[in-house]
Amino acid sequence: MPILSPFRPSSTLIPPVPRRPRLTTVLAAPFLYAMLMPLLIFDVCLELYHRIVFPILRLPQISRSAYIRIDRHRLSYLPPTWKLACAYCGYANGLLHYAARIAAETEAYFCPSKHQPVPGFHPPHHHRGFADYGDARGFFARIHRNRTVGTPMNECDSDHEPS
Repeated sequence: MPILSPFRPSSTLIPPVPRRPRLTTVLAAPFLYAMLMPLLIFDVCLELYHRIVFPILRLPQISRSAYIRIDRHRLSYLPPTWKLACAYCGYANGLLHYAARIAAETEAYFCPSKHQPVPGFHPPHHHRGFADYGDARGFFARIHRNRTVGTPMNECDSDHEPS
């Protein structure tokens, strides 16, 4: 079902969609879409890992739908090729966000230690609850807590599926 935004601007403000794609788009497209097969293979491997390893470690399952969203193809104002591109981007970016969350839960379980501070390094958001780099006591305290109580992410996030 096509979806029209209630905030859709007047049609006079919408720039016309080019009839032919730009040369840069045509040149980039094979490289962009060539990533689909590796992403699908990665998705299968990631899901196998998630569904097998998380129950063994007693980590809660992460909800795919909280990360992967494919809905922009229903926007009526997009031409068909853009709808396809939007579906692809929703899948690819959502999958990588989902994978990062699974990796974060795994890292919190096995290695809850921040990296050594280095100028220009952007630590992941989930490292906030980790022990400081070099803090052995804090590291082992977090290992014990994460394996008995659960990771801090488990306690505050609502996107886990029921166990």
